[in-house]
Amino acid sequence: MLLVFIMAIQIITLSGCWDYRDINSVALPQLGAYDIHEESRSGTSDLPQEEKLVDLTVVIPNLSEEVKAKFRIEKTPGLLIGNSRGQKPYSSPGDYSPAVASIIVFGEDEAATGLNKLNEALSRGAKNPHTVNYSVAEGRGENILRVPTDDYSTMGDYLRLLLRSSEKRGFIPSSTLHQFEVDQNPGKNPVMPLLIIKDEKVMVNGAAIFNKDKMIGKVGLKETQYLMMLRGIESNGNLPYILNKDGKIYDYGSLSITNNRKVTMERNGNEFTFNISIILEGGLNEHSSNVLFTQNKDLRKEIEDQVTSDITEGCNKFIKRMQEEYKVDCIDISKYALAKWRKELQPTIDQGFIENVAIKVDVKMKLKSIGELN
Repeated sequence: MLLVFIMAIQIITLSGCWDYRDINSVALPQLGAYDIHEESRSGTSDLPQEEKLVDLTVVIPNLSEEVKAKFRIEKTPGLLIGNSRGQKPYSSPGDYSPAVASIIVFGEDEAATGLNKLNEALSRGAKNPHTVNYSVAEGRGENILRVPTDDYSTMGDYLRLLLRSSEKRGFIPSSTLHQFEVDQNPGKNPVMPLLIIKDEKVMVNGAAIFNKDKMIGKVGLKETQYLMMLRGIESNGNLPYILNKDGKIYDYGSLSITNNRKVTMERNGNEFTFNISIILEGGLNEHSSNVLFTQNKDLRKEIEDQVTSDITEGCNKFIKRMQEEYKVDCIDISKYALAKWRKELQPTIDQGFIENVAIKVDVKMKLKSIGELN
């Protein structure tokens, strides 16, 4: 009799969730975008010019199997994030919980005005995961959400796989709510992946550069590569090379590499010199020449020297642009000066420091694997 009773209890507990309909009624946004409200952009809003409404656009998967659409897109305006969420009861049934959100896309204009007012609301609420990935869209963030994704259930699924730990697959910076806050400490500034829509597909097109919470510039894929190396973000990426001799190309190909960084510094009074050593290691993916490395003993070194030269030149150009145009430390080296002279430097580290220091780059490339038997 006892055995029958135990089996009956097990059957009841395994028969299903009695409140599944309640779960289906909860709105669990997977992906969110924040943009300046169109009326605020056009000047037709009742708010003062310096105060702009924010549009919150979210992708919400439909959990119920009884509906045809896999997800729905909802958009609500508000003074801030909390106010935007507060408008949802008027147009969206059920409870709203952002606890499972994995990606946030900021529109370019919104990012340029400063994100701390939005980040404050996101970090204050216990429902928001601090591991949510941040990104910036060229143009409006909501346009990213509306691009069809034939091979993925939602754009949220696609962007989560594209952006999470992106540096492990290429020279793509990754940022989270928590990292964005950390990178606003004295001497530091955030960077985020930059998204575009090309050929009806969402893709990474570089990086957004910030002065604390305000986006001040954007760089393409090539410059992002140098940014990642100079910033010391360890990545796995692909590098092309071209070998010229007497004005003619005699070999070209690509390498799979990893990067590392070491920084030392010297001080002479008010003059600071930073020495950045970039270490590249990797293997040969392909090369166009029919010459085997066993036939040309110098070929390996020629490739290493060419990559070293290319990366050194690119990094020096990026440093020049950083010091003359952006005038913020986006390569994360000021912290080494603060580590030694924090009390002296911290009050002015973000005003005129990085523009006036000397930065030297030394690149070392080691081609460890060529794919041939020696």
